[in-house]
Amino acid sequence: MTPPLMTDAVARLRWWAQRSPDAVVLRTGGRAYDYGAFAARAAAVAAALRAATSGRGARVALLLEEYDGFFVSLFGCWLAGRVAVPLNTSLPARDLARLVAKSAPEVLLTEAALRDQATAALAGDAALLLLARDDDGRVAGVEGARAPSSPPAGGDDGALAPDDLAMIMFTSGTTGVPKGVCQTLAAVSGNAGRVALRLGLRADDRIFINTPPYFTSGICHFLTMMANGGGLAGRLGFFFGAELLEELAAEGCTGFGGAPAHLVRVVEPLEEPRRTALRFWVSSGDHLPVRVIERFRALLPGVRLFNMYGLTEVSGRLCILPPEELDRRVGSVGWPIEGMAVVARSDDGAPLPPGETGELYVTGPLVMQGYLDEPGITARTLTAHGLRTGDFGHLDDSGAVWVEGRQDDIIKRGGEKVSIVQVQQALQGLGRFADVAVIAAPDEILGHVPVAFVVPREREGFKAARVLRELRAVLPPTSLPSRIVAVDAIPRTGSGKAVRAELQAMLAEASG
Repeated sequence: MTPPLMTDAVARLRWWAQRSPDAVVLRTGGRAYDYGAFAARAAAVAAALRAATSGRGARVALLLEEYDGFFVSLFGCWLAGRVAVPLNTSLPARDLARLVAKSAPEVLLTEAALRDQATAALAGDAALLLLARDDDGRVAGVEGARAPSSPPAGGDDGALAPDDLAMIMFTSGTTGVPKGVCQTLAAVSGNAGRVALRLGLRADDRIFINTPPYFTSGICHFLTMMANGGGLAGRLGFFFGAELLEELAAEGCTGFGGAPAHLVRVVEPLEEPRRTALRFWVSSGDHLPVRVIERFRALLPGVRLFNMYGLTEVSGRLCILPPEELDRRVGSVGWPIEGMAVVARSDDGAPLPPGETGELYVTGPLVMQGYLDEPGITARTLTAHGLRTGDFGHLDDSGAVWVEGRQDDIIKRGGEKVSIVQVQQALQGLGRFADVAVIAAPDEILGHVPVAFVVPREREGFKAARVLRELRAVLPPTSLPSRIVAVDAIPRTGSGKAVRAELQAMLAEASG
């Protein structure tokens, strides 16, 4: 007997709840959920959502930061045939209210601890619902609602079908206004199933994450582990070196999922190789520096490192570079997952031969339906050639993808093209900094110039002039940063991406 196709995460949950009801799918905050309990509690949330909303396709905003509250509620939406709208709990009140107004949910589901924040974000006739918890702290359903005595047995009970809209996922907005990406159940489920195959996951695997659950990355990790009956452990907070490895061991984890920033936090403080029970490590969301890869392999021998590239517009991952290819294709993000294709195209849309840089276009069954209430942007993004990613790069002879940066990562400096990613890689390669970010700053004469923000490992005695001298050995003159600003920390989102708007504000403040 094989589980249902991973085009249907709801069917997959029910299958595992019946086949392995006692297997643990989620651990967080000292609370554990096996598949049977998780399905039952999601069904309790679903019953409350059916009673509180108008019918299939009604939107439910999720303002939740606890892993169990979020994931149980997400499946509650899908079991009820409702569309989930995950919200970033760290957003300022004004921005949160804008996203609620744009997505127009019938209800906003939150926790007691976030009630004031949720109330301030409510728009229109949306109602506020609060999650209920048992005495042991586990999610029980929705306050004031009566939970069903058993999980749904299957059949046409109103749950989403694969082709139904399942989620409106807002982009991070690190480079502009967040857009609502419309994703079907088949897309979010299918992405996870394909990734699970590439990773070679087993039912006894458990991944640890400490990125918030409401990001695409967190959702993808959870669904990916569910694909093969595995589990996820989550805990928010900053962990460094041995501290994180001890947390992974305590949770019985065989894998970790996060951004390169998480990987840096682990390997930089370590001084000696460590033997762990880890089988794999997944890095996604940003460029993975070569130096960090080298330290990882030296300090955590035997752990398989997967480098990934993805987009919210394809429900998560798009390309994966397996550990066996790290040496031969260092800097590549690997090959597209099954059913997906990536092509580099010129400005006129013509496909480019291997090695030539152009904008990356994507085709395949995981591509989004479009952006919520943005027909113009949707039309410009979903073209006859496929999804325009806004990322530039090339493919090699094997079809492996090399991402060189976003459209706004390629700037014109006095007529010369400069890759911000290349500048960032050069700085990381010096080995002097715990973290690095580079932005484009306007210049009256040259148009734009790169400006670097660095977190020195040794702040005392830091001299930007010395760094520039070292960079001259690896960068052309036009790519040298016009300014290097030493800071205590790089502002990043919960998924590890540098927040460029904040960096621009920091530059303005530093410029006086």
